[in-house]
Amino acid sequence: MSNNNYIKIVRPVKQWFRYHFFERKLNSVVGFAVLSIFAVIVGYSSVFIDYTAGFALVGIFIAILILILFMRYPYFGLYFLIAYSALPAYLGRMFMDSSTKIDFGLIFNILLPILLFSIITKSQFQISNEKSFWGNPITTSYLILFLFYIIQALNPNMNSILGWVSYIKGFISLLVFYYILFCLLKSWATAKLFIYFNIVLTTVLAIYSCKQQWFGLTNFEWKWATASPIGYIMLLQGGFLRKWSTLSDPATAGILFTSVAVQCIILFLREKKWKAKIFFAIAIIFNLLAYGYSGTRTATLMLLSGIAFYGISTINEKRTLVFLLSAIGIFIVMMVMPYSPPAISRIKSTFQGTKDASAAIRDYDRHQVQPYLYEHPMGGGVFTCGIEGPKYNPGHYLMDFQPDSGYMKVFAEEGWIGLAILLFTYFLILSYALHNFYRVSNPEIQNHSIALIVMIFTLMVGQFSQFALGPAPQIFSYFGALVIFIKMSDFDQNEMNP
Repeated sequence: MSNNNYIKIVRPVKQWFRYHFFERKLNSVVGFAVLSIFAVIVGYSSVFIDYTAGFALVGIFIAILILILFMRYPYFGLYFLIAYSALPAYLGRMFMDSSTKIDFGLIFNILLPILLFSIITKSQFQISNEKSFWGNPITTSYLILFLFYIIQALNPNMNSILGWVSYIKGFISLLVFYYILFCLLKSWATAKLFIYFNIVLTTVLAIYSCKQQWFGLTNFEWKWATASPIGYIMLLQGGFLRKWSTLSDPATAGILFTSVAVQCIILFLREKKWKAKIFFAIAIIFNLLAYGYSGTRTATLMLLSGIAFYGISTINEKRTLVFLLSAIGIFIVMMVMPYSPPAISRIKSTFQGTKDASAAIRDYDRHQVQPYLYEHPMGGGVFTCGIEGPKYNPGHYLMDFQPDSGYMKVFAEEGWIGLAILLFTYFLILSYALHNFYRVSNPEIQNHSIALIVMIFTLMVGQFSQFALGPAPQIFSYFGALVIFIKMSDFDQNEMNP
């Protein structure tokens, strides 16, 4: 068959498919016929084959629909992935007693390459200026980190290379998502939509956390919470059951809610439109409540450090001084009030210092491994401690060491060299973002920029005692903020000179 004949056959089919499925959205005789045939097939499979066959067919149909949407609408794919990233742990708890074990996290790993392929096949989403992506300090610093992680494969202290492979695979996925965000956040309008989407998503998760506190947990959530006696003890602190929303654990939830609460507080202070103020006020209330219900003491330090950092960054503004005085007053009242509900008591325990037993145990464990770490500048190797240690490196010296800190984990696994590179990367991010912030003229971009900078700073503070930068969906907000920092000057110029 010649190419001309092939085109004559394929083109009408493509036009027919586009008309009925995308333009009419199956709202036609053909659409009704297709849906009716599909319903008959599902019903027949469920009755005469197996009830699971019907669910399988529906799942296949949904998968094909999502695949089409990802290929045709990359922005749908982006926001679908971010929203879905908050659900794997929740779905895992929901199907915990199911005979069929499903790896819900694998779905994200399958959809991410599809979204990348959708973007690279569309010219309008390609990077117009390659230098803006490769030639900025933030991308360069992460590429240096990536090269260091590659070199870690030669670390002789690792007992197995499997942990390194798993870590590199996850890091590459993050870099791919970073590239996707760089392609899609191509204007201030798309960047602003990204910011508001993350605020709305986090607030919805916070509302669900409040629901857990006010109306109780579902049956499958109770089963998950009480499945392990040790796990239940970790959740139950001082008679208060910490809440986790749909996320993997209360610490991840508390860190997410606090970072977004700080972001919304700053936007509330700087925003002039009352509708926007009301929106941010609602987000602040639910996120602060959810942070309190999570019982995450690290989040308390994040909140205080974020407010202090914002005060230092904008100390020349009168509204900042008023806000700082108000925040100090509220903090003092909360600390000295004679009666405190369990959530507030948990927040107060943040300032007990060495009186807290868990903090004392962490300090003891860190002192025990210090001699080993000083003798190994490249660290013990990737995934040799924490929960990954026994899985990937059984018998390793650091196998049973629980770092309980993002920075301590880097120090233990990658040595002081890796920790120095990471800290320098964080320094470049903050200095580059602040440099661009002070040169932005558009008030709206300026407001959102300082809010994102403070949010990123709070996450870096959270790394001292938790793994604040890593869990989803927080990590995607983080990389989106990095893209906005890079493009901030271009957004400002385009908005001032449309």
